[in-house]
Amino acid sequence: MRIDLSAPLRDSGQSYPFSADLELEPIVYLDDPVAFSNVHAEGVLIGAGESVEMRATVSADVTSRCALCLEEAKAHLAAETVDRFSRTPNEDEDEYLIEGYSADLTKPVLDALLLEMPMRFLCRPDCKGLCPVCGQNRNNGSCTCEQDS
Repeated sequence: MRIDLSAPLRDSGQSYPFSADLELEPIVYLDDPVAFSNVHAEGVLIGAGESVEMRATVSADVTSRCALCLEEAKAHLAAETVDRFSRTPNEDEDEYLIEGYSADLTKPVLDALLLEMPMRFLCRPDCKGLCPVCGQNRNNGSCTCEQDS
């Protein structure tokens, strides 16, 4: 999603509130598929000459698979982020490109959400996982292998 930056570029030092709903493509994160829904960014855009600073709260519902039983796992993520958009971005400073008078919010929002991602998703805190012998999902019932161990 692109956001109009003409006002903050024109009025250096002024704050402009914004709110945006985004759609993010599914990704693979730590070898697991991850899908995003209800992605929202809200904050202020502050003009700074030929660049614009974005201070925002981003949030999303995330669906992946449980690290223990491989069933669907869901989480809600929220992050605070401060990013800078520039006509000539400096990659060493994590600046994002302004094209004309607008910028794409997708990359900074995704970057902020990735920093909040758990190392592993769980379908529930007490997930029992899969039996290492027969593969039975222990959340759905026990297997005969448990008697042998």
